[in-house]
Amino acid sequence: MADFFFSKQLQVYLLCKRKLHHPRSDSAEGVNGRIGDYRSEVARRYTNQILRFNKNFGKHTINGLLMYEFNDYWAKVLDVYGTGMASGIEVLDATAIPEKAKGSINEWAVQSYIFNANYAYDGKYLAQVSFRRDDASNFGSNNKYGNFFSISAGWSINREKWFNFDFVDNLKLRASYGSVGNRPTSLYPQYDLYSASSSYSYDGVPGVLISQIGNKDLTWEKTFTTGVGLDLSMWQNRFRFNFDWYVENTDNILYQVPVSGLTGVTSRWRNIGKMKNTGIELSVGGDIIRTKDWQWSVDANMGHNSNKLKDLFKTINADGTYSTATIIIGDGSNIAGSANRLLEVGSPIDTYYMPEWAGVNPDDGAPMWYVVSKDANGNEVRTTTSRYADATYQKCGTSNPKVFGGFSTALSWKNIDFNAAFGYSLGGHIYNYSRQEYDSDGTYTDRNQMKLKKGWNRWEKPGDIATHPAAAYNNSSNSNKLSSRYIESNDFLKLRSISLGYNLKLPQYYIQNMRIFFTGENLLTFTGYSGVDPKLPPNDDTGAVMGTAGPSVYPSVRKFMFGINLTF
Repeated sequence: MADFFFSKQLQVYLLCKRKLHHPRSDSAEGVNGRIGDYRSEVARRYTNQILRFNKNFGKHTINGLLMYEFNDYWAKVLDVYGTGMASGIEVLDATAIPEKAKGSINEWAVQSYIFNANYAYDGKYLAQVSFRRDDASNFGSNNKYGNFFSISAGWSINREKWFNFDFVDNLKLRASYGSVGNRPTSLYPQYDLYSASSSYSYDGVPGVLISQIGNKDLTWEKTFTTGVGLDLSMWQNRFRFNFDWYVENTDNILYQVPVSGLTGVTSRWRNIGKMKNTGIELSVGGDIIRTKDWQWSVDANMGHNSNKLKDLFKTINADGTYSTATIIIGDGSNIAGSANRLLEVGSPIDTYYMPEWAGVNPDDGAPMWYVVSKDANGNEVRTTTSRYADATYQKCGTSNPKVFGGFSTALSWKNIDFNAAFGYSLGGHIYNYSRQEYDSDGTYTDRNQMKLKKGWNRWEKPGDIATHPAAAYNNSSNSNKLSSRYIESNDFLKLRSISLGYNLKLPQYYIQNMRIFFTGENLLTFTGYSGVDPKLPPNDDTGAVMGTAGPSVYPSVRKFMFGINLTF
């Protein structure tokens, strides 16, 4: 049996804003009023055609699909201001001086060809294969297409005739191998680009500056994943167990590599190397009590992931030879003086790179950092210095947690139910940049300073063993500069949510069930971290967790909700 499905969507958005600053307002008094018009137009198209196939014969089941998908986006922005308003007239063409005119057009498109097929025999043997070919507009003509695939298989061992353990409800072994692709976050990395702006003009003559060196050979970042898993449930699902092991090998990593700024361009998109991720995920659960009136279940899960950079691009040396690159990058926070990361073959990609904090000199309360050198025999020698410029930049651990996961419980008695969910993370770290400003030993006199947490103390007199250097107005000791002083453990246990509900049957009102409930979210956090929240949200643009807490981090919102659910 086959069927064909076709869909097409067109979304158009128009946003208009009119800004009026009266001649008597503080912001426009000096220019006799200001009028602004902002206009944003967005058009997005999506279309797909799907051919599905489904066939059963005997104990065999086969289904699959062929699909074509197209998605594009176009956006235009116009932002115009004029100053000098005529009395009673509030339109742009009546302003005396055109103050600012800005505009932009962005567009991208992706099309995909997709195939997927599934096979099952008697519910015991399962197989799946898929293939897709993607064409993206932000690659050059040399590497516009990316091909990706997956294959997987499953074996329901408990359905075999020779399996004679009746208390086992499900025992399935799973295996898979496949690839996925990633595109650059920039729209046009393949092109040489120039930037035009009114600030580049001279004496009324417009000007442009080079803003990007394109890479027509840029290609898809690909991640190949091997996975093996086991699912087990027993005693009418009273005990549940799941285990997954995976290895991810990423090739042609996409990255904006820093380059010399002599031409006005400070980075260029490249495929820089290879990375390997290895991890496990484990979950265990069970129904401890299951009677007519009482039910109590507990579930827990944990995960572990480790990564390592396997290869980086080669750079040419002064003598003409080539060597593997080592890259020092920022943390993505766009804050000057925040944490550095080191991209080095053999190291995790989230390795902090900065001077290592050596504590406080008990004699004079001065800050200290480590200086690392080699002796005549090549052995590492570590000394301390109170001069920041002499400190040695070195690897100072990673941000990735060793173990993370959660656990939950559900309890019910007759018509009353209670649920609670917790989350935890162990072995991770955060660079708490906010302390560079709010725990600066007096460097910033225009900012409030945080209260020292329990176990911290400040140097006051010779002989004091302190965690914090001597404070001074307009402190010039550089004690708040980038260093491992501000790397903190972000181990935590969070009570993510609890809920309490009561269920009523009201058939006389044609209501099968009415549940009255109260829910709380983000209620408690147990941590030794000194900042606002030990769990950082992902970056809005990239989705990556940066491992750095800036000065404007907001905690998870605590919520309380009361509601009623009706089922008719």
